[in-house]
Amino acid sequence: SDEAVKAPLKLPFINLGMPKMGSTSLHTYFQCGGYESIHWACGKKLYCADCIKRAIQAGLPPFSKCNINNTVASYAQIDRGPENLPQNNYLSEIVGGVSNATFILTFRNMTKWYMSLTNWQSKKSPEVNMRNRFQRANLTGLPTGVGRNVSEFSHFYCEYVKRVREEVAKYPGRHELVEIDIEDPKVGWQLEEVFGVNRTCWGKKNGAVHNDTVSEEELQR
Repeated sequence: SDEAVKAPLKLPFINLGMPKMGSTSLHTYFQCGGYESIHWACGKKLYCADCIKRAIQAGLPPFSKCNINNTVASYAQIDRGPENLPQNNYLSEIVGGVSNATFILTFRNMTKWYMSLTNWQSKKSPEVNMRNRFQRANLTGLPTGVGRNVSEFSHFYCEYVKRVREEVAKYPGRHELVEIDIEDPKVGWQLEEVFGVNRTCWGKKNGAVHNDTVSEEELQR
C-alpha cells in the first residue's frame, strides 16, 4: 500500500453517507493509503452505531463510549443499517460533538441507489431487503411507509444533504466537508487531489451479488 501522505484536511475522516453508497470502497481506499480505518466496528463485537448512540444519549462526545484508539483516522461507516443510523438521527450531535473532523458525504445516481437497496437481501431473512428496512425505520425525513419509489428516496436524501451542509457550515475553521460522487469516472483522481492517496487505491467494493435489474413498475411503485 502507499505510504500515507500527511492530509491537508482535518482528521478524522467521518463518512456521513448512507448505506450502499460506497462505505466499503472508502474504507479500503484509506487503508490502501496507509490510514487506520474502521468500518462499522468500533471495537470487538461493538458496532460504532451502538456506542455513538449510547454516548450521545448520555450527553457525552459521540465516540467516547467506543472502544477505539486515538490513531483511527477514518470512520468509513458509522451506521448499523437503517435501524440505527446515527448520521441521520444524531447529525447535529455528531457534527457539534467532535473537536475537528473532515466529514465525507457520498453521492450516487438515485435510481441506482434505489435498485441497490432493493436488491440487498439479508442472509438470515432473504425476503427482507434494505429498502423495506428503510421504509420501516421511521427516520428523520423518511417516516414509516415512505420510500415506495425513487422519487421519495431522492427527496429524503436531498433533504438530508441540505441538513449536513447546514450543520457543518456552523463550524467554520473547525470542520471540513468533502462531497464525493462515487460513480464519477474521475473519482479516483478527485480523491487523490483531496486526500493525497493514490487514485489506484479507489475501487468498487461490496457490490451486490444479486440481480440489479428492477422493473420500471417496481421502481415507481
